[in-house]
Amino acid sequence: MTIQDLIKTYHANRANNLKATYNETQLRADFLDPLFELLGWDIKNISGKPTNEREVLLEEALKANASENSKKPDYTFRLFSERKFFLEAKKPSVSIESNIDNAKQVRRYGFTAKLKISVLSNFEYLLIYDCSVKVEKDDSHNKALIKKYHYTEYVDKFQELKSLLGRESVYTGAFDGEWKNIEEKLSLFSIDNLFLNQINEWRKQLGTEIYKHEPKISEQLLNDYVQSYINRIIFIRVCEDRDLETYQTLLQFADKQDFKALLKKFDQADKKYNSGLFDQFLSEKIIGNISSVFWTIIKQLYYPESPYSFTVFSSDILGSIYEIFLSEKIAIKNRNIELVRKPENIDRDIITTPNYIIKSILNQTVVPFCEGKTDKEILSSKMADIAAVC
Repeated sequence: MTIQDLIKTYHANRANNLKATYNETQLRADFLDPLFELLGWDIKNISGKPTNEREVLLEEALKANASENSKKPDYTFRLFSERKFFLEAKKPSVSIESNIDNAKQVRRYGFTAKLKISVLSNFEYLLIYDCSVKVEKDDSHNKALIKKYHYTEYVDKFQELKSLLGRESVYTGAFDGEWKNIEEKLSLFSIDNLFLNQINEWRKQLGTEIYKHEPKISEQLLNDYVQSYINRIIFIRVCEDRDLETYQTLLQFADKQDFKALLKKFDQADKKYNSGLFDQFLSEKIIGNISSVFWTIIKQLYYPESPYSFTVFSSDILGSIYEIFLSEKIAIKNRNIELVRKPENIDRDIITTPNYIIKSILNQTVVPFCEGKTDKEILSSKMADIAAVC
């Protein structure tokens, strides 16, 4: 099939395609899959690569009771295992060229994953968004929109599409050159710093409220309370977007200011995940007295207050959150709450190992170790993660 054939087929059936009964799954199979195959991508994994090496990861359609705000992108296009851009599909009857929520959704995916661009398409239109721009509540549908194509333009601009989104462009490095200006903006405006600054604001707000109600509390206990609470809600919030917990569980508690239900949820999570994250004592009196700050923090983790999509949240950022708890502490100075560097960390930094280094280590050590072994042999093995201090 050529791009001309694909356009001809779509145009011949356009009246039917634009009906609400023509769904997203049909669109993907009939038109978006073939379009990106023509752009060189192995959509159906004909090469037979294992999941961690597939060029394109595909997500299933939403379940009937699932939330649009907790789904993953429909397509993830990758350079080996590195995400390069997302594609979010909508059926042709959805007017993506003017729909604000669709635009924000695909931008949140790309912004959270620290990608240069993300793509939104119903085949009738194909839109490319700049993902270096933070998603705000009042954004219009064309905020950060950098390219817009109607299906009638695909033939004439096919080479342009290949240079912007094609597999060869990604695998030769030309893709990065095409979007170099966005890469430079990403380095200036980092989601890591944005989220970590927000975490630190929450630490100070929560610490201030707890100290106001418990003025005799020790600095150590104050730090334990604040870190314990923030760790827990972020963990559960990420689990919600990854279908491990029901979406908006925490938000419902916040809307009702139901601190007993929140504590019960923490107890259930402790038994469910057995991670040690929930086993610290958290005073019912504390949450009951200062619920306003607890609930404010929770609400700021949900759309539209939050610019993030936790379905694609990078583990690097979660590691960075752990770093700031290790390197900085809440201090009580003249009855004010401040964040200060821990004495043992004043002259040195704490840095987690980047993902690409971890993957390289695993590929060179764990993968060869597991070759030829049964699942029982692998599960009964023990491995040491040795940390070296230089």
